[in-house]
Amino acid sequence: MICGHPPPLRLTAGGGLQALTPRAYATPLGLHPHIQPSTFTINPGDRLVFYTDGLLEARDRAGGYFRLDDCLDTLRRTDLETAADQLLDRLLAHTGRKLNDDIAVLLLEATSPPAQPQDQPPAAAPPARDTLPGSDPLAAAGPRL
Repeated sequence: MICGHPPPLRLTAGGGLQALTPRAYATPLGLHPHIQPSTFTINPGDRLVFYTDGLLEARDRAGGYFRLDDCLDTLRRTDLETAADQLLDRLLAHTGRKLNDDIAVLLLEATSPPAQPQDQPPAAAPPARDTLPGSDPLAAAGPRL
């Protein structure tokens, strides 16, 4: 669901850039869209770029649009915050520091999934109550009659 915004882009770990086109487009959120979620497969190391239309509609003085394809080196920066900041710096340089629309950019990087409980070694049993580590639990139970 993108609700009036451009589809997100996937920057693969191998370097390709691909639009994640949804099954159906929806109207903007304020217009009560009929939401139909879409799912996509991403791999560890892939980056997702979510952005508003103001990014692609930004023009330079000659009327040329801003091209994300020309910013792949920036989008691949190791630090995501640095990548987003440098992308916005390039946008401002492209437009002569003048923006005619609002801009929002969100970068995400897929990581390996966390280990599942079945992948974890069994936890050690907790010590019996009223015992200290290294002490005899039967002695702590007191005399038996």
